[in-house]
Formats: sequence, structure tokens, C-alpha cells
Amino acid sequence: MPLNQNKIISIILEQCQDIEERCRGYHNEVLNVVAEILILESLHRTNKLNIQQKINDKINATGLFLSNNISES
Repeated sequence: MPLNQNKIISIILEQCQDIEERCRGYHNEVLNVVAEILILESLHRTNKLNIQQKINDKINATGLFLSNNISES
């Protein structure tokens, strides 16, 4: 993996740790959705997916996760 990709990953991990833990598992959920979006972006380069809709779906799913779990915290 090129050095700049490693730097990007380390920055993303660092920034995700600075996000307020709004409910149990929130950091992991954010990390997972960021990873999924990066994978979608990579696939989009070769397959020309409807990337905006897929990213919207991931963000909405994360919002639903937060909504369902914030009342339990």
C-alpha cells in the first residue's frame, strides 16, 4: 500500500477516535461505514456504480443505528 494511503488511513482512524461516543458501538459503526464508503469509491472507479445513492444508504443506516441505540445509552 502506498505511503499516502497509509497516512490517509491513520488520519481517518485518529479522527474517528475524536468523535463523541454518542452510544455504545458508535466509534466502530463510524469506522465501518467509512471503510464501506472507501470500498464503494474504489469499486466506483471500475464499475461506475450509482455511488451517491449507495453512500446515502450507508449514511442513513448509520443514522438509524444511532437513533436506535442512543435511547439505550
